[in-house]
Amino acid sequence: MNQNMSSFLIGIVGTAFTLGAYSQPWMTPTQSIATGLVTLMFGLLVKEGFISL
Repeated sequence: MNQNMSSFLIGIVGTAFTLGAYSQPWMTPTQSIATGLVTLMFGLLVKEGFISL
């Protein structure tokens, strides 16, 4: 899988965490938003080539 597709899929996971902050019971909304933003930042680092998968 190429770098763009990997970062896109990581971004989708981060978006799901962020948007699902208030609809899931196993994390607080703050934890869910923080997890989503950290995941999105990880996807950005993969996209820019700083982290290789």
